[in-house]
Amino acid sequence: MHTVLIVSGDERVAGALGGILSPMGDRVERAGSVDEALRLTEGLWYDAVVIDEGLDGGGVWTLCERLRDRGHHPGVVVFTRDATIELATRAMRCGADDLLQADSSAAEIVERIRSAVAVSAKRREGLEREARLKRLCSKLDRARREVTGQVGELCTDLAGAYKDLSEQIGDLSIAGELNGLLRQELGIESLLRTFLEYLLARVGSTNAGVFLPNSMGEYSLGAYINYDRPKESAEPMLESMAGVIAPVFEDEREVVRLTRPAQIRERLGEHGSWFEDQALLAVGCHDHPHDPNAECLAVLCLFRDRRMPFSMQAVRTVQIASDLFGRQLARVIHVHHRHMPDDLWDEDLDEAA
Repeated sequence: MHTVLIVSGDERVAGALGGILSPMGDRVERAGSVDEALRLTEGLWYDAVVIDEGLDGGGVWTLCERLRDRGHHPGVVVFTRDATIELATRAMRCGADDLLQADSSAAEIVERIRSAVAVSAKRREGLEREARLKRLCSKLDRARREVTGQVGELCTDLAGAYKDLSEQIGDLSIAGELNGLLRQELGIESLLRTFLEYLLARVGSTNAGVFLPNSMGEYSLGAYINYDRPKESAEPMLESMAGVIAPVFEDEREVVRLTRPAQIRERLGEHGSWFEDQALLAVGCHDHPHDPNAECLAVLCLFRDRRMPFSMQAVRTVQIASDLFGRQLARVIHVHHRHMPDDLWDEDLDEAA
């Protein structure tokens, strides 16, 4: 059963149309004005609206346009007593689906209104399909954004994992290469030389000093690299640094990286003035780097102009190298100690320092 709204100020027209449609099983309602029709069509769904062209003040065109502008609207048929080409054209432009002549037969009136209902149903199906497609597109777009976000996060995670893996491979390469070099050295002097030469090749031009403790626990310069200091004053300066630098950093298991004057003054106090224009790396070298009770066997310090700071890769390299150096230094000391009386061992270590 279809629901049809007849809009006419003429009761005879409304009655005649209702008399034709009602026996066909249609539910027929009537509105006497444009305002009433708009109010009814706002709250109820009609399969077709038949509008009398004789509505006062051209209300038929206003109603057609208002219904058309809603987009999802019933079939609209304009009922006229005198159909012309101009009238049909205007009806189509205003959104009507058909123009019905008053002298049409009852069968034709029913058929034309049924056609308008079919057009309305098709239009309604199209709008519903469009709405479904929009909802589907919206869901697909959300899914796409989620997948894109997940892919982005995955790429970030993979990049991070690749970086970590690359760093680990690099660390293993450094450790394997340096360990092979250091394990061949069984003399303190040759061990110090190999160690500093490797650091110089890996870290780049730098000043460096390795400070060794004697039997009294006091530090002295064991070996050094002079990069940019006056040749005649480099060694005396580093010798004087031994009693300052080494005690400050002997308990450090992790490389300390100082790049600002305030950081250096905080760690070295009044002696920090020596390094105010420098970037500095320092670490204690222990036989067991992760044992808090392990003995410090040497202190390593690298420094150079602050305009050429040490990179984090340099820090990683120095960390690996200092750990391996500490272990090999412990082996060398052990080998020497096994073959020497205690009193000569102490003298030998002092001489090496």
